[in-house]
Amino acid sequence: MLRKLLKYEWKAVWKVLVIINAFTVVSTLIGMVVLKSADTWHIAGKSMPMVILFMLYYMTIIGVSFAMSVYMAIRFYRNLYTDEGYLMHTLPVTKRQLVLSKLLVHALCQFITQVLLLISVILLLFPLFAVVLDMPYLFLNHIVPDLLEMLDSAGISVSAMVLLSLISNVVGLFSGTLTMYCAIVLGQTFHRHKVMGSILCYIGFYCMTQTFTSMLIIPQTFYIGTVDFNPMSYMSHILTSVSIFCLFSGIVYYCITMYMMNKKLNLD
Repeated sequence: MLRKLLKYEWKAVWKVLVIINAFTVVSTLIGMVVLKSADTWHIAGKSMPMVILFMLYYMTIIGVSFAMSVYMAIRFYRNLYTDEGYLMHTLPVTKRQLVLSKLLVHALCQFITQVLLLISVILLLFPLFAVVLDMPYLFLNHIVPDLLEMLDSAGISVSAMVLLSLISNVVGLFSGTLTMYCAIVLGQTFHRHKVMGSILCYIGFYCMTQTFTSMLIIPQTFYIGTVDFNPMSYMSHILTSVSIFCLFSGIVYYCITMYMMNKKLNLD
């Protein structure tokens, strides 16, 4: 049944995924055209048009990420805690299968969104470097070798960093999605204003997460600039620490979500 639930969930969300990420694609294409146009070379010295362009682009990036997260949270709430919930919870499936089906699909949608945003940023940074360096014929193969050489000289292994970053990102996606789920199920325990209760729970979880991650990262910053400072060790420690914390918090949020759905389910 889990496979059927995954198929059903994907069919329900993929269109919204395409619509939301279309804003990323369109804004990227517009930015590339503007940066590569002949007029850009003349207005590059005038900061206002460029500032406006990148402010709009930054708002698009934030808006896309926020919209995807909000949509996933709303779908989880409506599907399991409104009138739809009466049907979903009578299906011949377990609560664990309901949660896992949404978790896997929603995390995948978030991952796709982040990958597209990363590609978008890279595609826009490249022509921006060409403008700043006054090299209109600058190509990616001109930058990458120098960048890799610079990282290698600093003692940073690109392959190791990519792997650690990927693991940290994936763990963070699952943990972040479970944070929303946990906030929603706890919000249902409020006698009134359940949605507001869910929002307040999420804000509390977010503040707690930021506090703990800061406690993990800030002490390491004191080693920057010292004789014993190693960039690779520094980045590896941060990514590993954050991944472990996200994994632990994700497990806690998952356990709370399953407990509340199995023992404290409230569809009022």
